[in-house]
Amino acid sequence: MADKSKQSSGSFFQSLFQSLFRSSTPEAENKRRLKMIAKNLSKTKFHNFYKPGSSELLVSFAKFMYEIYKVVSPVQLFFVNSQNTAVFNRQMINCSLSDAQLEVLDSLDENNITEKAQKMKYAELKQAVENAMEKFSASFDMGKIAEIENLNKAFYLFKDFCCFDYYMVLKKFSSSIQEHTFSTTPQFENINAEYLVEELKDFASVAYVITGDISWQPLFDFFKQAYGKEFVNVNVWKKIVLRIKSLQASGALDMIIQLISKDPKYQTEINDKTSPIAEPFLDKLHDSTRVILEKIAVEQKNTKTSGFAQQIFGGSVSQYLKNYTDALNGVLSKKELNTFTYTEPLNLLKQFIIEFVKKEVHQYYDVVVIRGQWDSTLASPFSNSYQELLKISEGITAFDEELAETGTVGVKIKTLLPKTAHDPGAENIINRIVSDSDEQARGFLMTATHDFVNIGKTMKQLIEDYGRPKAVIVQNWHDLEKFIDVPMKDFSINIYKKLYLFVQMMQAYLSE
Repeated sequence: MADKSKQSSGSFFQSLFQSLFRSSTPEAENKRRLKMIAKNLSKTKFHNFYKPGSSELLVSFAKFMYEIYKVVSPVQLFFVNSQNTAVFNRQMINCSLSDAQLEVLDSLDENNITEKAQKMKYAELKQAVENAMEKFSASFDMGKIAEIENLNKAFYLFKDFCCFDYYMVLKKFSSSIQEHTFSTTPQFENINAEYLVEELKDFASVAYVITGDISWQPLFDFFKQAYGKEFVNVNVWKKIVLRIKSLQASGALDMIIQLISKDPKYQTEINDKTSPIAEPFLDKLHDSTRVILEKIAVEQKNTKTSGFAQQIFGGSVSQYLKNYTDALNGVLSKKELNTFTYTEPLNLLKQFIIEFVKKEVHQYYDVVVIRGQWDSTLASPFSNSYQELLKISEGITAFDEELAETGTVGVKIKTLLPKTAHDPGAENIINRIVSDSDEQARGFLMTATHDFVNIGKTMKQLIEDYGRPKAVIVQNWHDLEKFIDVPMKDFSINIYKKLYLFVQMMQAYLSE
């Protein structure tokens, strides 16, 4: 019985305690805070924007927004028709540069660089462009960068504030209002504030950021320089900023939002971070000039090598390599891996050996070197180089076969390719394989080119010797002529010219 009495007594006092302190529940505390917010709002000079009792936004707020809308309407129309951010950024940068800086920048334009490429050697052009880039970068000091970024910040804060959708807000207060038309003042009415709570939040976020430490005069100078007008009178704009500062300092707009949303903890987040434009512009300029120079180098090389190929092969280039090719490069490129560098020249070398060395040079070798009566020590460079070219041809075939899917190197690439997406080690191994293969291919090209030079030097001596009244090197020129169907001189000069052209073409590829 005593226990039951204690339990009953405990329940009584617990109920009494809860009844006495019921007002401390979260709901009650929220109401108390909202009531205090309403009281504080009534003490501000913006109390006539909102009526807490009926949760209405009042005509005074509509008039406040309408006055801003009238001022910023021309800006809205401008930005609606001009929305390219890249253009704005470039204009701000250009307007911040001196005449000397603009002159250097103009010299780095693609059209100007391309035009110079028609008159200058590539090495000279590259040096001139690099010097101009270095000069321009040096003039882009911290002071210049700060000047551009301050203008950039003012521009985009101004743009965001002006481009807020005032019309749609005002349309809730007056259905008869016309967009960008201010010949008559609309008749506004109070409205249910819940319809605009999100718009109020958005307005506060673009409005409060313009009240910071921002120099506005450079922005309006920029508008005059770039577009010939300010769009908004700078003094009128400064008055708007002061009005927003006053609204922000009073806390009235946040209090209105807190009351409408019944969230006393709500605070407008102020984020005035704008994306930098100065250093990204410099980085992009560096990249673009590098790409332009690379493009010119490739075009000049292609023009040069295609001319050689036309003279050497008659424009008929065959694909002799099956694996060290651009097709495999396409697979590697998709995976953002290194690609083979010498696919084109190595294939041309293979074609030249098969279609020219093994035919015309072989015939010359067989007739002049083997059947000719001349000092073997003088013939050795020709003979050795010719034999080495035949071995190089075999080496290229073996090298190409190793890169096949069933080849020792090709199997590694095929196995590792699927792993590159999640395994950096696989990527590194493939890149190393590509690098090693390129080194081997370059070795073939370098050695073969050296061999062609040796053969060419010997042939030049033999051509001169054949033209002498009395030969000094080969004693039986006339006996040798019966083994060929064309005059020895024409036959020899034709081979020499093609060797010379091919060496020139290889040097163009190897000089990259």
